Parts: sequence; structure tokens; C-alpha cells
Amino acid sequence: MKAAVYSVTYRIALTDAQQARLDRKWPDGDPLISYEKIAYILEPLPVEDVYWSHHTGQFLYFTVRGDDIDGTVAEVIERLETKLGKV
Repeated sequence: MKAAVYSVTYRIALTDAQQARLDRKWPDGDPLISYEKIAYILEPLPVEDVYWSHHTGQFLYFTVRGDDIDGTVAEVIERLETKLGKV
């Protein structure tokens, strides 16, 4: 029997500008960039548990699963930089 890594949780440090974009809200208080919108941007990548919060500091967390973890992480970062701005 041999164990293999199947999923890994990552934490990306956000710049002040990226955090500010995530913190923006509509006049009714709903976030301008919702968790659902980020999940949609990352489809169909094998990514789950995407979250950020002022309670966790300036970080965005996500879990990658599957066989090509490194390739998926690179694609996640590229897509997030397109939406939030480059680091």
C-alpha cells in the first residue's frame, strides 16, 4: 500500500489593493466580489473551500485536489490575478 497526496490547502498573501477589492461592498452591504463569483472564475478547476475574511488576515485560502496540483495552483493564481490584480 502506498499513500499519495491528493489535496493540499494553500494560502495566498493578498496585497492591500487585492484585499480592498475583496472588501468592496454594494450599497446594500453584499460583497461586490462574492465567494460564488470567485468559484465561477475558478471553474472547472478541481478547487474547493475558497475563502477569505478580515478574521484571517490578508490571505485567501483554497484547497486543490487531483493529480496535477502544481498546474492547478498556477492556473488559480493566474485567474485570481486577472480578477484582483497582480501581486
